[in-house]
Amino acid sequence: MRKMKKTMSILLSCALCAGLVAMTGCSSKTSTPYDKYDLSEYITLPDYSKYTTGTPDVKITDDDINAEIQSRLEANPTTKEVKKGTVKEGDKVRISFKGTLADGTTKDGMSSDSSEITLGSANMIDGFQEGLYGATIGEPVTLNLQFPDPYPNDEDLSGKDVTFEVTVLCKLVEETPELNEEFVQANSEAKTVAEYKKLVKEDLEEEETQSQLTNFKNEIWTEIVDNTEVIKYPEEEVQAEMATLDESYKKYAEDNNIEWETVLKDSLQMTQEEYDEQLKSYGEGVVKQKMIVYALQKQEDVEFPQDRYDEILKNILTSSGVD
Repeated sequence: MRKMKKTMSILLSCALCAGLVAMTGCSSKTSTPYDKYDLSEYITLPDYSKYTTGTPDVKITDDDINAEIQSRLEANPTTKEVKKGTVKEGDKVRISFKGTLADGTTKDGMSSDSSEITLGSANMIDGFQEGLYGATIGEPVTLNLQFPDPYPNDEDLSGKDVTFEVTVLCKLVEETPELNEEFVQANSEAKTVAEYKKLVKEDLEEEETQSQLTNFKNEIWTEIVDNTEVIKYPEEEVQAEMATLDESYKKYAEDNNIEWETVLKDSLQMTQEEYDEQLKSYGEGVVKQKMIVYALQKQEDVEFPQDRYDEILKNILTSSGVD
């Protein structure tokens, strides 16, 4: 892969993104905890202008395209109604049922013309689902059962005998759809299968390009961090980072009613002394990266508008599954 000089925009992009979540914003209009420090007294940045990396080399094969299409087909199954045969545990079925008490009466919730349940995992009284194992679709089944005692859903029914007349109307079977114009038009902007395959190829190319670019940025960022000399640490900031992590662990222990010694031994698998060492290493690592980000920003006179910050932060949180 041929080499090229990294442009300053990409360099700063990787640096800013790496420290983004931990920061309160990198705009020239936003104050930060590090404004009070002359960072040249704390770190010495390497000559990153000499750093090089690769360019994206993306090759998407027909096998890649077919595999992605198969994955998309399987992610969008169709449901087929099967109205012959028998049913078993694990089957998803549509049923009708009516429950009658020993005195011939019934109550709300004891009957339905159409309910969909998965046999074996539905919230029904004992014996209801089991009584349908092996049932023939379309043929009524009589279930003589008893409500549990107590029955929290309706205390008046607690311990009472009940007879259910149940019919399995159909079995609901998920099927992988075929790749045809109906599918592609319902699930994309394409009109034909050929157009859909082209769109899938473009999606894969973009995804792979961005993946490689991210790797390049991470490589450069790692190189900067590894080659930055720390003269000294701002102890106040190190202690703040240590306290944040420590509090999160202690809160975990408190919320789960676990003794701190147990968390150390079973979850973290370290002694208090080892934990303290790891805590300090963590605090210094975070502070080092923050100092690098702010030093790069100042050295390159980069303005990072709040709306751009908000956009990137939102993307990071979304990809991490966090609100």
